[in-house]
Amino acid sequence: MIGAEEPRFWAPHHIRAAVTATGTVLLDLKQNRYRGLGMEHAQQLATLAANWSSISTEAQHLPESPRERALAQAAAFIKAGLLSQDPPEVTFKTTAVNLKTQLTSIGLEQSAIAPIRAHHVLMFIRACLWSKKALKSRTLYSIACEISAEKPPSGAGNLQRTIELVCIFRRLRPYAFASQDRCLFHALALLRFLSHYGSHPTWVIGVCARPWAAHSWLQIDNCILDSSPEEICRFTPILAI
Repeated sequence: MIGAEEPRFWAPHHIRAAVTATGTVLLDLKQNRYRGLGMEHAQQLATLAANWSSISTEAQHLPESPRERALAQAAAFIKAGLLSQDPPEVTFKTTAVNLKTQLTSIGLEQSAIAPIRAHHVLMFIRACLWSKKALKSRTLYSIACEISAEKPPSGAGNLQRTIELVCIFRRLRPYAFASQDRCLFHALALLRFLSHYGSHPTWVIGVCARPWAAHSWLQIDNCILDSSPEEICRFTPILAI
C-alpha cells in the first residue's frame, strides 16, 4: 500500500527572517510588521519551509525540529500567513552583506568635497518627497519590488563618485530634516538620490532581538554610506536588496 505523499510548504516571499543569537525575528513586508518567534516555533517553521534558506539570514545555527512535531504546527503557521502550500513567486532579488569584515564608513574613514549644483538640490528635494510618500502610503514589499526592479545587474557604481554624492546629500540634509531616529526615511531618500546619478548601493534592514531594535542603512561592499560600523555591528540583516 502506498502512503499519501507528505505535504510540502513554503514561506511567502514577502516574509523575511533573521536568526540572531537571542531569538528569531520575522518581517512581513506586506504588513510592515515585525514579530518574534520562540526557538521551538522558529525551528518548526525552518523545518517545514522548503525555501527557508532563501528567506532567512542565519547569524546563528538553527537546528531542525522533529518533522512530526513541526507538521502539527503547519495549520497554525498557514493561518498566520507564515506558510503556504503553493510555491511563492519571487518578485524581488535579495543580496548578501558581510558585517564581519573590516567595515569603513563615509564621514569617518572616507569623505570627499564636491560643489553643490542646482540639479543636486532638485534631486534631493525629489528624493525626500519620494521617501516620505512611499513610507506613508506604501508597503515595504512594494518599495522592495521597485528598488529591486530598478537596480542594474552591473553593480553599485563608482564608489568615489558615490562618496561625493553622499557628502553632498549630507550637506543638504540639515535644511530638510534631522536624521536621528529616521534611519529608514534617510536610507530610502539617499538611495533615491544616488540612483538618479547611477549609483545603486545595497539597501539593508537589520534587527536585534534583545534588546529589540531595528535599523536601516546603505552599503557598498564593506563601505557603510549613512551609518557607522559601531552603529550597525549589533544588527543582523533581515533584508538586503
